[in-house]
Amino acid sequence: GMIIGCRDANSTSLYHYKHYKSEGGFVFSQKIKLSGNGSFELGNRVVVDGKVMAAGSTNVIIYTEVENKWRAVAEISPPPLSQDFGKKPALLRNIVMVPSSSNVHRYSFSTGRCLGLEGRLEVEVLQRSAAFGDMDDNDPRKLALNWILNDDGMNLRADSENLNQRFVLTLLAFSLNFEALEHATIDTLTGSEYVYSEWLSDTDECTWFGVTCSEGVVVAVELADCSLIGTLPPEIGMLGSLEVLDLSSNCLFGTIPTEFGLLSNLMYLDFKDNGLSGYIPDSFFDLKSLVRLDLSYNANYDSNCTGSNGEIFEVPISFGIEGTILEDKIENLRYLMDIDLTDNYFSGTITPKISALKNLERLVVDNNVFKSTIPNEITKLENIRELWLSMNYFTGKIPDDIGNLRSLESFSMWGNEDLTGSLPESLYDLAHLEDLHLFRNTFTGTISSKIGQLTKLKTLTLAENKFNGTLPSALGFCENLEFLRIELTDIGGTVPQEVCSLTSKNLFSEDIDSEYFKADCLPSSVTLVGFIECDCCSSCCDHDTNVCTILNRQ
Repeated sequence: GMIIGCRDANSTSLYHYKHYKSEGGFVFSQKIKLSGNGSFELGNRVVVDGKVMAAGSTNVIIYTEVENKWRAVAEISPPPLSQDFGKKPALLRNIVMVPSSSNVHRYSFSTGRCLGLEGRLEVEVLQRSAAFGDMDDNDPRKLALNWILNDDGMNLRADSENLNQRFVLTLLAFSLNFEALEHATIDTLTGSEYVYSEWLSDTDECTWFGVTCSEGVVVAVELADCSLIGTLPPEIGMLGSLEVLDLSSNCLFGTIPTEFGLLSNLMYLDFKDNGLSGYIPDSFFDLKSLVRLDLSYNANYDSNCTGSNGEIFEVPISFGIEGTILEDKIENLRYLMDIDLTDNYFSGTITPKISALKNLERLVVDNNVFKSTIPNEITKLENIRELWLSMNYFTGKIPDDIGNLRSLESFSMWGNEDLTGSLPESLYDLAHLEDLHLFRNTFTGTISSKIGQLTKLKTLTLAENKFNGTLPSALGFCENLEFLRIELTDIGGTVPQEVCSLTSKNLFSEDIDSEYFKADCLPSSVTLVGFIECDCCSSCCDHDTNVCTILNRQ
């Protein structure tokens, strides 16, 4: 046997290791406690016959040196002390690579606690073959390690159960503007006497502001609007039990790390209102527990962010997150109920496989660069309440079976200039519809009298299309209507009195600048009469010149 590792100097225990050799030539080392004085502990790493051993509670990972890197080659279960291995261990599926010069295999009796802790973090937490010894002193990972070792009153050891998650949270603080989290202090939950602690304090990390744990394991990090500034560390993927991550309304930039795919329990992800960019990683589609996804408003054209202490930071301008997020792989995320991708640079098509998202209630992709027809399969999303596809490059027409979306309350497709055709008859079967935005497309045809069936309708925008005919009097049945725009279309004739009567109900505003009812009722510079006669419009446009004016009908 051999004595190796470290324990705090006050310890009175020593250890030696009994070695076993399997038929495959692998070596196992069993820790055996001895009495005596000294400062030694395993620290979860030990070198035997040139191989690095990683001792866990139920298994052992064996490393061997390959081209100056330590490669995990096998995972085995510890045998009894009196028993050798009976067969060669199975190979690992996930290969872990760390520099062979790292502290994974170096121990010092004087600083053994530090090296053991450092070694565990290098193998179990650090990503992309990183090693502390190769980092600059100002690297957030190095700063986090130094805080754990030198400033943290918890005095964690290499075998502390919460070491990994405490390190990752500490790294998050140093990566995203330490000042913000240091001062985002003491917040009481509504209806509860529970009080959060400061980040990077000596308290349990489960009590830190915005952190929620279950049985001592981090399951939620909610830091919306905390003046966070910086890039996301890939090590955040090591919070394997994380279910909720809300970093919205901050100043995050850079890309979403590939390691996010490791968060297999993640259900709620909110990155809205930041400045993230780059392509969505393929590993993103491994988040099979995801229920809500909000990546909206990451196109950020302001190069300055203000920290919590008032300091101005210069950050990269972002055109938003890119990639083909709504193509075939989206069917992997079958539990999704809410998707918001507004104001990014997502492209490609909407796959017919979108129909696999049976639980989807909200799909919002406004202001991206999607370019495709809208698949009829989207009409199989029977639970969807909000469908917003505006300001993209969608082509073709509205699916004929749109009326199958019986739960639909808000439908927005404005600003897709290549959308054509007449409105499908089934559209008027959407009995729960409250908002219908179709302006600035190339739709044709007339507005059916069936529109009177949409009695819950509050907003109807048909402007800037090729609609013709007259406005049906049946629209007067839509007594909840608050906003109506039909300007810059070929809808003519006279606005029916039944529609004008709505202005004495909800189609009205006390704001004299409001354009709550807008039509082509301004006398034309060519014909000297309005294209449509309207006695109740709040704003009129010249059908020939597109010049509009607000009328004072108070």
